[in-house]
Amino acid sequence: MPDINLDPNDLSRAWPTSSLPVSAPVILRYHGGGFVCASNLFPGFFQPWHFELAERHGAVIVTPNFRLVPEAGMDDVLADVEDHWAWVRSELAGFVDRETNGRVSVDVERVLVTGDSAGGYLSLMTGLMHTDEVRGCVAAYPVIDLKHPHFTEGIGGKPTLGVGPLPAAIAEEHIRKVREGELPGIVSADPKFERAGLMFSLTHNGLSKNLFPAEKRHLFPLELLEDGARFPRGGVLVFHGRDDTVVPVEGSVKLEEKVAEVDPGSGFRLCLRPGEHGFDHDTKLDEDWLAGGLEKLVEAWLR
Repeated sequence: MPDINLDPNDLSRAWPTSSLPVSAPVILRYHGGGFVCASNLFPGFFQPWHFELAERHGAVIVTPNFRLVPEAGMDDVLADVEDHWAWVRSELAGFVDRETNGRVSVDVERVLVTGDSAGGYLSLMTGLMHTDEVRGCVAAYPVIDLKHPHFTEGIGGKPTLGVGPLPAAIAEEHIRKVREGELPGIVSADPKFERAGLMFSLTHNGLSKNLFPAEKRHLFPLELLEDGARFPRGGVLVFHGRDDTVVPVEGSVKLEEKVAEVDPGSGFRLCLRPGEHGFDHDTKLDEDWLAGGLEKLVEAWLR
């Protein structure tokens, strides 16, 4: 595998042109971090199988930042995702052509959307909002059932990823400082993962419910499916660790059940694996479970 340069200001060297077809398909990838922390190029959440997939099929990876909560609300996050999607459709091809001096071109009709954790939610939401434009979705341990007590009541004294529980005061003090102008009101990236304590404080104490008001059905994937939204016809792969302490696996199971109820035969696939949140960090693309889950999805993406 070639050396990977993640400098977005030097796209002409980001991938060897010998591996790119005449018009490269696109992997649109959303980062995790609980909607609170991390950033698009944070290496701890950028699972290497993405690069294997891109190399094998001569694809270009596009990975945006978005406004982070609690400074922003979830409507703001989804607005950023929508704005970026519109940019991908209308501007990405020209941008890549200019930045690479014509050495690389992209096919924005062939987009596979991926994401992990919070990014998995955004991947699935993008698929639901753009059923006929997205070729397929991959979501790793996505946040799905946001009405689960884990998110609305807290973790009940149990640690997540070996952390905590952390006190609610961390999040409450942060929000106070934002409201009083002591901290920035807009944050779009946390490249050093310095907001992890804030994220855990929110989730450990059930404060995530304030970001997802129950009456806003458009924020909840299960409700969107009930209301008629559908996933792309190319299919969806969701995978989740059975031992996940950050995002309960029950949410992904509920999603599988809901899709089977409202859209049977949609090409949805759920793969449950041993392991914690982020278990796929060392996963190779050719491992049977991942290769099998991606096979038909990749066919639809590249068609």
